[in-house]
Amino acid sequence: MVQEKSYNFVISNFYKKFTDRLLCQLESVFVVNQTEQKKKAILEITFQLLNEKRIKDIKIEEIAKKAVVSKVTLFKYYQNKSHLMNYVLLKSFEHMVDEIEEIINGDLDFTDTFQAIIDLELKQLKVFSPVFSENLMTQYSESPDFFDTDALLPQAKIYENLFEKGQKEEKISKEYTKEDFLFIINIFNSGIKGLSIERLLEKTELLSRFFLNGWK
Repeated sequence: MVQEKSYNFVISNFYKKFTDRLLCQLESVFVVNQTEQKKKAILEITFQLLNEKRIKDIKIEEIAKKAVVSKVTLFKYYQNKSHLMNYVLLKSFEHMVDEIEEIINGDLDFTDTFQAIIDLELKQLKVFSPVFSENLMTQYSESPDFFDTDALLPQAKIYENLFEKGQKEEKISKEYTKEDFLFIINIFNSGIKGLSIERLLEKTELLSRFFLNGWK
């Protein structure tokens, strides 16, 4: 009888601990799901507003209200307004990394590969509203942390692969190093910061021709 009571106590205690752990896990999943839903709402509203208004006219209060979250919650996920804007802008182009890698690894030669990448980037820009494109250039030129380390790594890898393809096909002279290539890319990127989208689209062919011919 004593053994039976002891056994029942052990079983009861086991089920209690098991149930407590299960409830704890379910609560954790619920919290995670709630968090993801809130983040998703914030990002969707921010993306929508970036296509409708200039960044200077977008208010955090408006984002929070439309996303049905508090400002405290919003700032728990994103450091400040600029951080949120940068995150959404970069996320909008994230899928392009895979597409560009496919182009580089494809059968096109170096010149056509470079042109295909430029065409893809311009095509993507045209998908968004003029206001979104303007916001992109504004953040690119004015926000010092637009490209964080995580964003720069895939970009650097793409340029490295492009450089290797160019040298393999002798479209880039052996006298240039990978560091030289990345240095010039950085100068190009810095140079276009002050250009409007319209000006950039207008001079794309000139910039491409100058860039491609400069490595021979």
